[in-house]
Amino acid sequence: MRYMPIAKVDAGMVLGQGILDREGEVMLAKGTLLGQEETRSLVDMGVSGIYIEDAASSGLEVPGLISQALWQEALRLVYDLFQEGDAPEVGQDDIIDVARRMTKELLAGRGLLYNRMDIRAADDYTFFHAVNVAALSVMLGIQTENLDLEELTMLAAAGLVHDVGRRYVEEAVLNAKRALTEEERMLVVQHAKLSYDYLKEHYDFAPEVLAGVLEHHEWYNGCGYPMRRSGYEISYFARIIKIADVFDALTSKVPYHDPVSPSGAVDYILANTGAEFDPDLAELFVKKIAIYPAGCQVELSDGRDALVLENSPESLLRPKVRVLPDGEVVDLQEAKDLAVLELKV
Repeated sequence: MRYMPIAKVDAGMVLGQGILDREGEVMLAKGTLLGQEETRSLVDMGVSGIYIEDAASSGLEVPGLISQALWQEALRLVYDLFQEGDAPEVGQDDIIDVARRMTKELLAGRGLLYNRMDIRAADDYTFFHAVNVAALSVMLGIQTENLDLEELTMLAAAGLVHDVGRRYVEEAVLNAKRALTEEERMLVVQHAKLSYDYLKEHYDFAPEVLAGVLEHHEWYNGCGYPMRRSGYEISYFARIIKIADVFDALTSKVPYHDPVSPSGAVDYILANTGAEFDPDLAELFVKKIAIYPAGCQVELSDGRDALVLENSPESLLRPKVRVLPDGEVVDLQEAKDLAVLELKV
């Protein structure tokens, strides 16, 4: 399968990856032959791109960090968690169970890179974001080699619930394309504290989970919120979640901004290391991000287009590619006279 920016999607293309709604239900199944109605619907939902099946990408599969079935289950859990009502819709044991299974899958594939583009509707950002932040946080937590299975599970749980305070903010405000009023902006800024208060009242999470939720918008240099903590005053979980949160936010299409490329998000993180982000954690994180995700089209330095087939953690700037349209496979780690000029998304 290959990634296709939504502007280039035409009727008659075959969907290479199922598209989920915010409740984890399949809206369009893998293998669907797209007609004009489906393509128009994807544009209206704010989907920035999809994976398709075609001859050029034959045999190419692009796995996620966790299995599709677990991704759907986690998404359903997060959706239920965000529903209104005084009593929680989701039990703590349910959250921990999903978090533990996510952690075990990630540990089993500890050599995996974050190597694909996410497919989601812009208005569903909050729900997909929670699952992605949990997975990315555990991916980084594994690389630190400082956390055991139980600690990684708690980190995953913190990622899943880190934005639950957004349940108190109207969706029209969260998805506003206009400038927020001061009152609205303050409510959005308070969501980390609202999340902490909600979890403290309704659950019995470990202190490190609560700290990770409360402090995930603190900056390493002390310029964040809600308490302006800095450096190692910020909890370890929060410093990890901070990086995952910003990376996913930057690479997501939301009503108020278009996504940046993975390389653009990596550049931002590196540029703000020591200011916004813990330098040691940021250095570990960027080593796990494929700058040119598998299934994406790139332009090579000789002017030819190519499809990325495979990335190596040892050389993220030099993937293995399939040249278009002739199908020649080139490993850029060996072909030193070639390089990738740009990602075409």
